[in-house]
Amino acid sequence: MEPKKKYKFPEKARSGTISDDLISRSWSISNESNNSDSRYNIVHTSVSQCFNDILDEDPALSYSGDIDSVSDFSINISSLPFLCRTKTGSKKIQQYIAKSRPEEIEQIVNVVSPHLGEIMTDLYGNYMCQTLFQSCSSTQRLYLLTRLKDDIIRVSRNPRGTHALQTAITLASLPEEELCYQRALQGHIIELSLETNGSHVIQRLLATLKNKHFIIREILGHVRELAIDKLGLCVIKKCINDPQIFSELLSHALVLMQDPYGNYALQHMIDQWQEECSFQIINCIRGKVAQLCNQKYSSNVMEKCMKEERMREEIINELIADDKMLSLLNCPYGCYVLRTAALESDLKQRERLKNAVNSAISMLHQKKLKQRWDEILSYLE
Repeated sequence: MEPKKKYKFPEKARSGTISDDLISRSWSISNESNNSDSRYNIVHTSVSQCFNDILDEDPALSYSGDIDSVSDFSINISSLPFLCRTKTGSKKIQQYIAKSRPEEIEQIVNVVSPHLGEIMTDLYGNYMCQTLFQSCSSTQRLYLLTRLKDDIIRVSRNPRGTHALQTAITLASLPEEELCYQRALQGHIIELSLETNGSHVIQRLLATLKNKHFIIREILGHVRELAIDKLGLCVIKKCINDPQIFSELLSHALVLMQDPYGNYALQHMIDQWQEECSFQIINCIRGKVAQLCNQKYSSNVMEKCMKEERMREEIINELIADDKMLSLLNCPYGCYVLRTAALESDLKQRERLKNAVNSAISMLHQKKLKQRWDEILSYLE
C-alpha cells in the first residue's frame, strides 16, 4: 500500500471568500485518503475542519460557485446546508440521499430543517429539497413542513422555491399536512392566484388536496376577477367543477365570454357542465347572438355552444329568424361559427342553414371571404 500523501493546507481564505483551488484540492486529498472499505462516507477530518473554520468565520457565508472536476466525494452531514447550494454539491447530495437508509435520512432532515426556506429558494438547493421530499417518510415531510410554515408564502412566490414546494404538495398524504397548508395560506389565496409563481402553487393544491374548501371559500366573490386574469384563469379552470364556482361564472357569463381570457373560462365551463348550463347560457345570449358570433372572443364561446344540442338549436333559430346570415358571412369570426354549425348540425338543421346561406351569398361581394363561404357550403351538402 502506498503511503498517504502529505498535504499542507494553505492559509485560511479571507473572510467572505472560499478559494476554488482550496476546495478542489481538498476534495482530491479526501478521495485519496478515504478508506474504500469504509461503510459510511465521511469527509476526511482535515477537510471537514478546514470547511468548519472557514464557515465559522462568517456564519452567513454560503459558497455558491461551481466545483469542477469532482467525480466523487463524501458527505459531511453538518456541512450539507452549505454544500447543497453548489452545482456539484447539490448533485452529489441528491445521489447520497437516494442511497441513504432511513436513519441517515432522519439526520439529513434534522440538519436541513432550520435552513429549509433558504435552501428551497436557492438555485441548486431547491433540487436537493425536491429529492429529499421524495425520499423521506410522511412523518419527516410533516416535520419539514411545520418548520417551513412561516416561510411558505415567500417560498411560493419564488421562481425556484415554487417548484420545490409543488413537489412537497404533490406528495401530501396526511390530513395534518393539508391542515398545515391551510393555516399557512389562509387569507393569501387570491393574491397568490394572481402571482406568477404563486398561481402554480394554488393550482397544485387544488389538484392534490382532498379538502380544498378553504381555497374555494376565498375564491368565491372573486371569480370574475380571476377569470379575466391570465394566471387567475388557470386557477378557475382547476376548480370549475365546484357548483358554487359554476354558479358565479354563469352570473358573469355575458361579460366573460367577450373577454380575452374570460372566454376560455366559459368554454371550459360548457365542456364540463354541458346540459346543466345550457338553459342559463340561452337566456344570457338571447337577442344578442349575431353580435356575439361576430366578436373575436365571444365567437369562440358561440362555437362551443354549437356542440350542445339545445344551445345550437336556439342559436340557429335566432340567426335564421332575424335574417342575420348576411352579417355573419361578412365577418371572418361569423364564418367560423357557421362552419362549426355546419359540422355539428343534424340533417334538418343543415338544410335550413344551407337555404339561408345561399340566399345571403347572392348579396355578398367580399371576394376575400369567398373561400370560407365555399367551405361552409361544402359542409352543408
